Amino acid sequence: MAGLRSPTAALLVAAGLWGMAVTGTKYALGGFDPVTLLSVELLAGAGVLWAALLIRGYRRPGSWWLPALLGLLEPALAYLGDTFGLSLTSAVHGAVISGLESGLVVLLAAVLLRETITRPAIFAVVASLAGLAVLAGAGARDSTAAGDLLVAGGVLSASLYTIVAKRFDDGSDALSLTAWQFTVATLVSLLVTTARWGAGAGTVPAAPGFWLIAALVGVAGFGASFLLFNMMIVQVDAGRAAIVLNLIPVFGVVSAVIFLREGATSRDALGAVLIGSSVLYFAITDRREASPEAPKASQDAGLGTKVPLAFSLAAAAQFQPSDEHCRSRYAPH
Repeated sequence: MAGLRSPTAALLVAAGLWGMAVTGTKYALGGFDPVTLLSVELLAGAGVLWAALLIRGYRRPGSWWLPALLGLLEPALAYLGDTFGLSLTSAVHGAVISGLESGLVVLLAAVLLRETITRPAIFAVVASLAGLAVLAGAGARDSTAAGDLLVAGGVLSASLYTIVAKRFDDGSDALSLTAWQFTVATLVSLLVTTARWGAGAGTVPAAPGFWLIAALVGVAGFGASFLLFNMMIVQVDAGRAAIVLNLIPVFGVVSAVIFLREGATSRDALGAVLIGSSVLYFAITDRREASPEAPKASQDAGLGTKVPLAFSLAAAAQFQPSDEHCRSRYAPH
């Protein structure tokens, strides 16, 4: 539990939740149409975030345009692309394509934020892209070009999200920002869902298992992961966050193999090793090359003993970070 005080550890947990959310979404698509499923997931995530916010004590965000823009980029546009795409491709392939986000973020951070790309970061990106190329061979069986393009569009929107969250940080309380961000995304999704239902394209499942998985994806895979990211992105540069989030496709592939029985091959294992090794190498090298002040700043930015409880309503309600620590997110997927 104490390990979540580290930004890297918290981002790893967020990456795991986003990766498994891909598998959960793919499963739930067996009972829902894409936009109805996304609306259910976002309603669940927004509901638990607002409950936590009201119990803890409401704080206004630093600005109103930022959560609106972030919510539009992700979850709204990014997850609409992902969910529609996953209805046309496999969970393994969707997870693999989501791994392109880290490379896009590093590139956009260098161009738009003028962040320096270090040698460890370059090595990690190259190694992770090699792992993704290996994994891609396993996911191509049940995919379509349309599904792949939709997922890729969602990845681009999510990458832009990270840049905006880092560039326009306004000191907002992380929980308030995330709750309003999800509110905007939920409204957008509900508008699309209403239009689809009006055209007779909506479906809902009879089996309660689909509803349960959709709710879990919304609460943990969306709400908790975004809250963690929003609390941590201000403490690390966008490129470093992207390297850690390289693990999203690994978690996605592994969970798809375990829970959806989407066959695994030696290529899966090799790709996972390449990506995992790149993250481990970057974490070790980045720490060694960090300035003496960096470890202290990271420690001072810790979230205290209440952070691990962010995965539950009661803990998020108790979470009261200082103003200098509450900034904005990201995946992430």
